[in-house]
Amino acid sequence: MLDFPEWLPDLPDLGNPGLTIAKNVLPQGKGYRSMGSPVAITDAINARARGAIAAVANTDIIYSYVGNATKLYLVGATSHTDVTNTGGAYTLTEKENWEFQKWGEKVVAVSIGENPQVITFGGTNFTDLAGSPPKANHIAAINNFMVLGNINDGTHEPQTVRWSAIGDITDWTISATTQADESVIYSDNNNGGGAIQGVTGGADFGLIIQEYSTWRMVYEGSPRIFGIYEILSGVGTPCKNSITQEGSLLHMLSQEGFVQISNGSERKKIGEEKVDRYFFNDYDASYPYRVVGASDPRSSIVIWIYPGANNTNGVPNKYIAYNWLIGRWAHGEIDVEWIYRSISPGYTMEELDSVSASLDALGVTLDSDDWKGGTLRLSLYDTADKKGTFDGAALAASLETAEAQFNPGKRSFVSGVRPLLDGDAVPTIQLGTRNLLSDSVTWGSAISVNAVTGMSNFTDDHRYHRIRMNTTGEFNDAIGLDVDAQPSGGI
Repeated sequence: MLDFPEWLPDLPDLGNPGLTIAKNVLPQGKGYRSMGSPVAITDAINARARGAIAAVANTDIIYSYVGNATKLYLVGATSHTDVTNTGGAYTLTEKENWEFQKWGEKVVAVSIGENPQVITFGGTNFTDLAGSPPKANHIAAINNFMVLGNINDGTHEPQTVRWSAIGDITDWTISATTQADESVIYSDNNNGGGAIQGVTGGADFGLIIQEYSTWRMVYEGSPRIFGIYEILSGVGTPCKNSITQEGSLLHMLSQEGFVQISNGSERKKIGEEKVDRYFFNDYDASYPYRVVGASDPRSSIVIWIYPGANNTNGVPNKYIAYNWLIGRWAHGEIDVEWIYRSISPGYTMEELDSVSASLDALGVTLDSDDWKGGTLRLSLYDTADKKGTFDGAALAASLETAEAQFNPGKRSFVSGVRPLLDGDAVPTIQLGTRNLLSDSVTWGSAISVNAVTGMSNFTDDHRYHRIRMNTTGEFNDAIGLDVDAQPSGGI
């Protein structure tokens, strides 16, 4: 039996202890599961999504908002309501997006070219946030303060953070009494740290991520208010939307590869000698702002969408996924504009009619969590500018083993391969073979499994073998392969 181990594309094919391909799947404790395709559940917002949030009011009502270059919307079960500031359309540039932060019974939205916007749950339109706060690229709630990063208060200050008065997001006048203040984040090393690319929040501390440095922000009270300490010199991100927060964990794409920061100080290179070289060889670095990360609240998996090889004008066409509990990766191909953690609003049977006139054409079964209210999930905005989920039909998947010698130093005769697959997926098996490492790998035809034995039958005799399992349909567990191989000689 050959297990399906972790995907390790950065290691050589021969002698690789992992898989060389784990495509259109998600990693789990034992093997992999299929990845669902995007399926739309709302109408369109008519331009690509630039940020979204879902939040719960004190009344337990779920409020979700999304923004594009010109508008902000309230997201309903099947449609969007324009809640743009009545002062007129916004004008985000190509590289700008919205960041959102819940504050009590309000949501605040920021983008560097616009005044910070605020809406009270149930309100009809966003308005300018009172107190003359600066414009900003980034926002977070830290302790009992609203913190803005990479600000413009008439002059663009990309290395400055500004925070509100304690407990009051409508008071931004710097004052020792209210504790509202600001700080310039500058490192003596690594290009000065660079522009602030993100601010993350929490009750105990926050993190400020620059292009080339990462800082911890801790409330200390008057007179200093916040102590800001460089914790990771030289470690930042060029991709502001790659930053994800999962409790005390933070994941992002740094200049050196994918990293995890735990407890606000401890760095782990999670992609080194695993996937970093694969990713950077595929990623189109002309569009760093189109790399978007989000964690799946139903699992310990963070997914990044990104523009890879053969993308069109920077539209993300690939994903890479990391399970932080087991340290395993997977990858795939999807066309999606934005992903984020959401909360399902719930649907009535009448509202399902506006998704599809046919129950058979919904794309998601009626017992899916998609239709239940209050369910945490990973949501998306697709290339048609519609909100959706990853609960459509399973993507066609491929898992490929590294090259091996079943008879060390000699040839082997392979007569069959049985995929160990739990689910409704239909698998086929291909063999990649060669006799010398100087030879090119030859791939045979995809062979279906026998309905009685569950085995794909072969009559193959070579020294080096690799096995590729292709599937159509959904599976819960792809565990490995049973291989029937016998020694056949030394030549």
